[in-house]
Amino acid sequence: MHAALIALFFCLLPTAAWAGETIRVALVENAAQVLVTSSEGFFIKTPSGERLSDHPVTSAEIRIQKGLVVNRKETLEKELLFLPRRGGKIAVNRQIFDGVISIKKRPEGLLVVNEIDIERYLQGVVPAEMPPDWEMEALKVQAVISRTYALYQRESRRGKEYDLVNSVLGQVYQGDSIKDSRASLAIAQTRGQVLTYEGGLALTFFHSTSAGPTEDASERWNISLPYLKGVSCPLDRDSPYHEWKRTISLDALESALGKMGYPVGAIATLAPLQWSRAGRLLTVRILYSGGELIVKAEDLRKALGYKILPSTHFTIDSFGREVQIRGMGYGHGVGLCQWGAKVMAESGLNFDEILLYYYPGVTLQSYEEIK
Repeated sequence: MHAALIALFFCLLPTAAWAGETIRVALVENAAQVLVTSSEGFFIKTPSGERLSDHPVTSAEIRIQKGLVVNRKETLEKELLFLPRRGGKIAVNRQIFDGVISIKKRPEGLLVVNEIDIERYLQGVVPAEMPPDWEMEALKVQAVISRTYALYQRESRRGKEYDLVNSVLGQVYQGDSIKDSRASLAIAQTRGQVLTYEGGLALTFFHSTSAGPTEDASERWNISLPYLKGVSCPLDRDSPYHEWKRTISLDALESALGKMGYPVGAIATLAPLQWSRAGRLLTVRILYSGGELIVKAEDLRKALGYKILPSTHFTIDSFGREVQIRGMGYGHGVGLCQWGAKVMAESGLNFDEILLYYYPGVTLQSYEEIK
């Protein structure tokens, strides 16, 4: 009934704007409370279709008791749907989104999911993932790979509560607040187009700056796909992350690893252990007061923060109470390099040529052809 209710909502919206596939994006997880607002007003319904009020409301604070509490009123419901009035939008914690918002009670807290037409979803993704003043062909590249990635995740997560998260672990999605006319044009000009391999959706990983060859996904994540084997990428030298340096205190390193579930105590040494063929670190060796620990370089990056440690392509210049690190690139290095795509687009290559370079062997086609 839940799915039928949301489907009805999308059917009632203008066909030209809303035709297409829908994506479920986790906006918030494990929250103690959530504020939902709309200047146009919205209706709150149960998954079975029952309205909590005959009239639209403009603000609702959601908490958890036995069920979901709306503006201090216990509903005993474990899930509620927030449907905007025709043409309206809904803000979650003051960030505006199109589509339907669902809020679900979970043991860890509130889960907030935005269900939205994928072409509208891309309006909040493309300008968040790539500067919208870049070449139009580069923006088209981003539109295609973001569309493909979202639909791939939807297929792989059937039966789950959502399709992908709103972060660098999925795709950065900023809703209605970041819409841009150039990004919108790129989305419109590639509407419905995806990358496929052997008749199915391709897994279109992407990253900011390769600073060398792109990575083989089989080395990084044990994903063996012929179009993710890594290619030469010498074109991203203008990226601010092509080369970088970081100074990290030993206390911060010990604390970060502890929060990740590695209670290392006092660290004595931190040394590279294994490298990929593209030159990025796969594992690091840590000697500490309790013994030895081998940590994936990617886990170290996650522990410290993706901006603090932009990539796993780094060396350790010195180790003491402060760790001096020198590195190259930004991101995991798998799939398309955005800064490389930028330079290719500036040199006159079309978006399809750029896509086929970074994902060799894939096919660009309409999603309607493979559904």
